[in-house]
Amino acid sequence: MRTILIGAVIVICFLLSYFVQTEVAGSDTIKDCLRCHSSKALTKELLSKETLSLYVDGSKFEKSVHGALECSACHTDITMKTHPRPKKIESRKAYVREVSQNCLLCHPKDALMKPHMHGELVKKGEVTCAECHGSHYIEEMKGWKKTASFSGYCLFCHKHEISKTLPSKEIISLMVNQEEIKKSVHGKFECIVCHSDFSKINHPSYNLKTKSAYRTRMTGICLKCHTDAELQKNPSHYALSKTASCIECHGAHGVVSVKAAKALPINQYCMSCHSRAISMRMKNGETLSVQVKESDILGSAHKNLKCNECHKEFSTTQHPVKVYESIADFREKAKDNCNNCHKEAVAKYDKSIHAMALKKGNANAPDCLRCHDYHKTPWIKSDKVSGLQLCTRCHAKETDAFKTSIHNTALIQGKKDAPACAACHNAHDVLPTNIAKINDSCVKCHKNIKDSHNKWLWNPPFRLTTFVETHFNSVSCSACHISGNKVLSLVLIDKDKNKTLTEKEIAKAFDVDVKEVKGKVDFNGDGKVQEGELWQFMNTLKKKVNADLAGRVDVTEANDAHRIVAKAQAIKDCEACHNPKAEFSGRLEINREGAKAIKLDLDRKAFNSVKAIPNISDFYILGLTKISIFDILFLLALAAGLCVAIGHITLRILTSPIRRRRREGK
Repeated sequence: MRTILIGAVIVICFLLSYFVQTEVAGSDTIKDCLRCHSSKALTKELLSKETLSLYVDGSKFEKSVHGALECSACHTDITMKTHPRPKKIESRKAYVREVSQNCLLCHPKDALMKPHMHGELVKKGEVTCAECHGSHYIEEMKGWKKTASFSGYCLFCHKHEISKTLPSKEIISLMVNQEEIKKSVHGKFECIVCHSDFSKINHPSYNLKTKSAYRTRMTGICLKCHTDAELQKNPSHYALSKTASCIECHGAHGVVSVKAAKALPINQYCMSCHSRAISMRMKNGETLSVQVKESDILGSAHKNLKCNECHKEFSTTQHPVKVYESIADFREKAKDNCNNCHKEAVAKYDKSIHAMALKKGNANAPDCLRCHDYHKTPWIKSDKVSGLQLCTRCHAKETDAFKTSIHNTALIQGKKDAPACAACHNAHDVLPTNIAKINDSCVKCHKNIKDSHNKWLWNPPFRLTTFVETHFNSVSCSACHISGNKVLSLVLIDKDKNKTLTEKEIAKAFDVDVKEVKGKVDFNGDGKVQEGELWQFMNTLKKKVNADLAGRVDVTEANDAHRIVAKAQAIKDCEACHNPKAEFSGRLEINREGAKAIKLDLDRKAFNSVKAIPNISDFYILGLTKISIFDILFLLALAAGLCVAIGHITLRILTSPIRRRRREGK
């Protein structure tokens, strides 16, 4: 019913306007237009489905700066002869932009460009005349300026979507949300309280090159009230203020009370700052981002934890300022947070080669953060492929070698017991290969390994597992299960402590710097230890330490240990080792704490020397390490044995008559 009445009113208005118009063509008057447009019910539906009101308040229009003008002065395309007529309008914004073009009939662009900031808006065309000044009730600017409040004056333009493009091509929004200001801690302030260099007659333009420079300039406004002395009362906040601008954390206009922030849940409170691009500076000048992405946390294994469950020293009431020497120092100490829950893993890591490398300044050494990330810590997956990918980040060469192995084949086939990196090297307590008992890792999976080897690795007529164990103690599994080159390796041991001697311990025994240890065994510095050099070194060392040499058959290139072949291709021939012509190289290793061992080429003659007998413990490969004195002793023993046998037989022959007469006499 209401729609019918509105339609009837509109029709009556149009009919009345037709019958009462004057006979002079084009004599449009305001009263003529208002016969219809004074109706609040007069609207038009646009193509965008928006509804445009066609109502005009005559009394208000009469008081406006355009009150004396005829409607056709602005609406040049409308006359009483051609109106009403259908007019297609795309949208409200398009219509306002179209009508605003008519303003230029009286207000040429040259005049509009004279006030600098007004000219900037006109030039950019981000807002139209009607958006700021309205359509029909435009006030005289001089009078309006006198009565308008400072905030009302500023928001006259800044309530619109206006922006500024900086020389850096960054765009700064200059729009101000009025509702946001009302709810802020500064809600009762006039704009001029903060922006004191602006007024109704003065609107400077900042020529800032970057958004960062803009933020710094705005921070200067905050410091008018929030002085440096006041900021220093909160050390962490003060430190942050030196690396980030105020508006990065607090915003420009919607600044909330500190009390309101502290009432937030702990995670939300922390993220109010750490969700932004903030950083901390190390003593050595390095900077580290301390920004936290909420999406990282929500997708992590720790998504249900509160921030202070890991960062226990922090809360809504306290935020200590921590200072680190470097990013490496920060990363090394970050494991203290992990230790809150993962004590066993951290304890193992502290003994690892990775931890040692980090302490020695290797910034790329793995740690909790490098492997598990800062905040997007993934769930530990049961599939071993993901673990392999984790190690690949640093050990690409080793991974390529592993891909050629039977172990990788089993991994691809999805076999349950197929080993990846951690199966042999462990996940956290990764040790240098020269001291890690890698053979023990093999036994974890290959349970009946001794029995299976005893089928062919035995000393007739005895078939004892102790014979197999002797080999396992002196030969690495990979030495027989790869097709690469082999080496006879000697390492220094402390017999009293039953452990390997390190470079540091040897340096202490000789009372020299660790850098001089290599020169104590390689006198001529040619990179190869000669037989005489080795025994002279051992004679001197034994006077200071109860030292000995432990021998081992191993692969020449450590990376070859990853190229494990199928069981059918493994070496099962005794002569592969027990043969004087076996192509083994020699090597002397000097262990270092938390680092790879020093590896020096060793003259093979050292293994064949008689001096090897008192110096090398439980390591003698018959045939390969052929000590000539053993041959001499063997020949002497053999000759002695033959002499005894021949002498015994000869003596029996010579004494046989005597023995015969004795028997007859009886």
